[in-house]
Amino acid sequence: MRRIGRRFLGVCALLLIAVVVYLLAIGAALFTLLTAPWRPRLGRYRRVLAVAVVYSSIEISGLVAAAGRRIRYLVDRDAPRDRRDRVRALDKSLRTLRTATQRFGGLDVALAADSVEGRETSPPILPPGPVIVCGRHGGVGGAFLLTHLLLTEYGRLPRVVLKQTLAWDPLIDALLSGIPHAYIDPQPGDSGATAARIGALAEGMAADDALLIFPEGGNFTPRRRMRAIRRLHRRGLALAGARAERRQHVLPPHPDGLFAALDAAPEADVVFVAHTGLDHLQTAMDVWRALPLREPVVLTWWGVPATEVPRQEEARIGWLEDNWSRIDRWVARHRVPG
Repeated sequence: MRRIGRRFLGVCALLLIAVVVYLLAIGAALFTLLTAPWRPRLGRYRRVLAVAVVYSSIEISGLVAAAGRRIRYLVDRDAPRDRRDRVRALDKSLRTLRTATQRFGGLDVALAADSVEGRETSPPILPPGPVIVCGRHGGVGGAFLLTHLLLTEYGRLPRVVLKQTLAWDPLIDALLSGIPHAYIDPQPGDSGATAARIGALAEGMAADDALLIFPEGGNFTPRRRMRAIRRLHRRGLALAGARAERRQHVLPPHPDGLFAALDAAPEADVVFVAHTGLDHLQTAMDVWRALPLREPVVLTWWGVPATEVPRQEEARIGWLEDNWSRIDRWVARHRVPG
């Protein structure tokens, strides 16, 4: 009943927002026709509105298609086909959204070699077999972009760990209902319930699966970084606090969920992802000021074979900290100042 109520409220809110967006779009279109000879370039207002129209259209058309899939599944109970259809729908939605952000928002993505360790390597590739992908959480849209890359360019089916608040998006909730995922709302003293949920998500991964997890737990901001460092010191974790102070561009990672996934899928390689270019996009006002984007989103990753992942907890913590420091150094090298 809670899920039904959440979806009902989410759909009502979506329809209300969509009506407002479409009315604004009609007004903007008329304004564009009248002023085209004097204002040939798309202004920021029209760029943002164009992306909003595309997103609203994706949501509405996706929900209609989801309702059709649900009715068909109730008739034939063909679970494999239903899952394939959901994956194709997720692929189509992400492709359309990325095309819109490229056209109207100036989004450009560049895969970079990892040269932070003093050596040049070829552009990143994914190792074969199941993988656990640990991403840096930096800026609005980074999680969707990484999901799109895994699904459409590398042929991997993401098993995604998401914040509980995203369940209020009716299309996300509908698309993921037949795809492995976990909504989490980590709270202090949850007795390991969040880690257990992530561990259950990692069990039984196929060769084309990729578990996507963001150990920071939220988007990086300097204020969040300082709060996280103070929390570590208050808990008496002086060494972890000192390491976090040396890293300027990432939040301290929370190891419990990742370690639960490693225990549940010991055969999976681990991939660490570093990216920059969206760091400055934290709020709707940041997005407004930044469009169109002037610099590309630069991204890289490196893999750690499953046989090289430590099994002892203390060694594993040091291994995670070392790779997180490597992400920090890479971001420092590639980010655009300001």
